Amino acid sequence: MNKRHIGYAVKSLCRRIDRVMENIPAAGENKKLTGVQFWVLNFLFRNGGRELFQRDVEAEFNIRRSSATEILKSMEEAGLIRRVPVEYDARLKKIELTDYAEEVRRQLQAQIERSEAQMTRGFSEAELDAFFDYVARFKQNLSQMENG
Repeated sequence: MNKRHIGYAVKSLCRRIDRVMENIPAAGENKKLTGVQFWVLNFLFRNGGRELFQRDVEAEFNIRRSSATEILKSMEEAGLIRRVPVEYDARLKKIELTDYAEEVRRQLQAQIERSEAQMTRGFSEAELDAFFDYVARFKQNLSQMENG
């Protein structure tokens, strides 16, 4: 019996995507950069101009506070972000990108465009729409397990 598992297939695809994303010059210059840090950077870039906090990273990536703390701490040590206190709440620290992060963003964006073009080659718009619909439904189904 050769049963297929969606979770395994998605995890395997994620590992492959992470390896491709780590193939940018900034990853070679700074061995501390990991696949998850690249994704967090991309999230921060996409939301530029808005105040973002650790809780936003936790929510976006569905990770625990301790995991987000470690990721952001290592990104700070790598010179990618600063955590800056806000005037209106001494407990909160907003996440700011550094100048070095902008260089990484440029490299990352180019790699995302190359990898997306390669990954989606041969797929129609309808197939890609269906894929994103399936992913949304998988997430919705799993969120019912988390909350129930």
